[in-house]
Amino acid sequence: MSISSALNNATTGLSAASKRADIVSSNIANALTPGYSKRDLSVSERILGSEGAGVIVNGVVRASDAALTREKRAAEGSVARDGVVSAALTNLNEALGETDDPFSLFTQYQNFETSLRNLSQTPESGSMQAQVLDNAKALVTTFNQLSKKTQTERESADGEIARQVDIVNSALKQIESLNADIAKGNAGQRDVSALLDQRKTLIDQVSSIIPVRELVRDSGAVDLVTSEGVFLIEGTAREVSFTQSSVITADMEYDGGAGALSGVSVDGVDITPGGNGVFALRQGSLAGLFEVRDEIAPDFQAKIDALAADVMQRFEGIDLTLAPGDPGLFTDAGAAYDVSQEVGLAGRIALNAAVDPDQGGEVWRLRDGLGAAAEGAAGASTFINSMLDVLSEQRFISAGAGVTGASTASEAVAAVFSLVGSARVTADSSLASSSARAQAAGDAEAAVMGVDTDQEMQTLLLVERAYAANARVIQTAQAMIDTLMELL
Repeated sequence: MSISSALNNATTGLSAASKRADIVSSNIANALTPGYSKRDLSVSERILGSEGAGVIVNGVVRASDAALTREKRAAEGSVARDGVVSAALTNLNEALGETDDPFSLFTQYQNFETSLRNLSQTPESGSMQAQVLDNAKALVTTFNQLSKKTQTERESADGEIARQVDIVNSALKQIESLNADIAKGNAGQRDVSALLDQRKTLIDQVSSIIPVRELVRDSGAVDLVTSEGVFLIEGTAREVSFTQSSVITADMEYDGGAGALSGVSVDGVDITPGGNGVFALRQGSLAGLFEVRDEIAPDFQAKIDALAADVMQRFEGIDLTLAPGDPGLFTDAGAAYDVSQEVGLAGRIALNAAVDPDQGGEVWRLRDGLGAAAEGAAGASTFINSMLDVLSEQRFISAGAGVTGASTASEAVAAVFSLVGSARVTADSSLASSSARAQAAGDAEAAVMGVDTDQEMQTLLLVERAYAANARVIQTAQAMIDTLMELL
């Protein structure tokens, strides 16, 4: 090997070692940077004629594994959906309370029934009458608050849908721009690793909301398509559309696009989760939010509406001082129960004004009847006993409650508590399962794409040795050339 060949080999090796040192130090510095994928230097042997002539730096190689990334995104889409559903069911379950919660609906039923029983034993007691009135008001208030909480949950979901649609649209525009930059960088043979990291982070963000697959183009740009087959980026970014509702009432629904609530679409293609479209989303946080708005919260509303309807109907037709068809102790905003108006009933249920002094009524009508014009006998308890009897009577309640078989008023409430609690437990279990899967998928991707600082430090030591060896060759060659020059 000639001196010039040795110098050429050492110089190219020195250059490669220097670049590799830069890459390794960058890897170590970004070991904890979210979205960073480790880099390595791609080199190959340089051949001139039939002899080796050092090394060629081919470029920077960014670690990636499309299969692992696809699996991780699918798992994170499931986690996002399950997390939204679990949180909503937890909120509704907490609003309903536990059976031993002093402020729960079940406790309000018990308090009301207990105060009625106490009044039946001392019907002349004004304090006992006031206690029944207070407990009846508390029961009504609890129904009203539960209904309000349900609509708040729906409005929050609707607002979050709008916010996440904005996030997706913004991310798609940024990905489109990065696609162009990456394509230009590849064409100019520049390192685009940092751009690829940015794009991957944005795609991960989109995929947790709307799960997507990447279709890579020859230029390095990517198209994005939902798991169900709708393009979000096909060269250019498409617009995801949704219209937020400022207020949501119990009777409002999506109804496949025929209702008052908005669905979500991509350039006119319906992708609404749970909708009639063949491209309806099934996973991702957007799917979970639509499930909360259009299924979970309305189902909860139907359950408490059915309970409100049950307690209203139990007190109708038992008061001989009222005309047939008149509302009983509990009313639909002053009116009698109407089966066609059951949706949202829990938000409208009210105490009959005839027994409420705050509304011009008289509390003694709890003993003598709501239609009584004057006080009756102080010891009369017939009407009170009738009210107690209907509370303990076995009845079938509206199908919306999901309760099978006949039950007393308290048993119906307890059954609804059980159904809501079971749904929450199931949702929590699904979330735990999907979270474990996502964790495993994330760990597998990190093992391939993440930075192992111990390994990088070992690589840095090898780079240092290679650098020193190449530098030594150059020094030796320089000394040989100096010696030859002295001989001339």
